[in-house]
Amino acid sequence: MEIPFTTTDWNTLPATRHLGETGFALWKTLQYPGLRIRLVEYSADYLADHWCEKGHILFCLEGEMLTELSSGEQFTLTKNMSYQVSNTLSSHRSSTKTGAKLFIVDGDFLR
Repeated sequence: MEIPFTTTDWNTLPATRHLGETGFALWKTLQYPGLRIRLVEYSADYLADHWCEKGHILFCLEGEMLTELSSGEQFTLTKNMSYQVSNTLSSHRSSTKTGAKLFIVDGDFLR
């Protein structure tokens, strides 16, 4: 896949609302064939409504987020921290008490 040089004003992209088990997430999404780039904001008291098997490169821009693995391990991300994982290498879910703003990239290259 080739992507020409492109700038993105994330303030102009529409947000879609995704309900969690508690709270919600707002996604602003750029979609390319086999590649998704998102700016995601979790509300306070957000808990994902599913365990995710997808690979991600996730960077925390603001706030604090807890990522729980199905093994029971937990990792806290704060501003300027990231995690990286390939598809099917962990079952994980996210939550936050205070809210968080994230930059997330995922796609076929993480298989």
